Amino acid sequence: MNRRINTISEMIMKGVILADIGTDHAFLPITAVRNGTAIKAYACDISEGPLKTARANIAAEGLQDRIITVLGSGFDNVPEDADCAVIAGMGYHTAAGILEKAAGRLPAMKQIIVEINKDTELIRQWISDRGYTITDERVVREKGFDYVIVSFNTEKHEPYSAYEIECGPVLLQRKDEEFRQFSQRKAEKISSILRLCRSDDPRRAMLMQKLAYWQQAERECMK
Repeated sequence: MNRRINTISEMIMKGVILADIGTDHAFLPITAVRNGTAIKAYACDISEGPLKTARANIAAEGLQDRIITVLGSGFDNVPEDADCAVIAGMGYHTAAGILEKAAGRLPAMKQIIVEINKDTELIRQWISDRGYTITDERVVREKGFDYVIVSFNTEKHEPYSAYEIECGPVLLQRKDEEFRQFSQRKAEKISSILRLCRSDDPRRAMLMQKLAYWQQAERECMK
């Protein structure tokens, strides 16, 4: 099983009923149920094709009594007893659309975990704008790609600062080596973009600010 799936599974609160939105092959619910984190899971997908593969994988593990496949968009058709949701492997707009549509259900969730393909700061801004609380964050590097995983709940929280939204409030507190290396890569990438930017490029000020944040994050990790 890949590091991304394993890390998301490790972040799930013990004893929850999991809804994996966009489950694909159901690797996450299988992992979470098999390791005892989730007591039950719903493997949810918008297409019957992935669910057919998911059912075969679930059956191969002998977990048909604890993992149920659900056909539907987002939280559509997800039973009410689900109290933890994972939305992973999607773009920001798709993930945010799912969360918006399910706004009435989110307060009943003990935990919502989101991993989007890029621009994690957008999902942090979405969380901050609603006064929700980021409870955990992890960075995973696998096969040359960086994945940032954010866990939150709907408990009230003051808006996060621009620095926290860009780099992650929990990651900034943890200051581990994986985050230091990630910060270094982010700073290097932004620097390379800036080198190609004209002096009058309207993105320049924004990129300079992002670069300053990631350089600061890297420095703080080395203290």
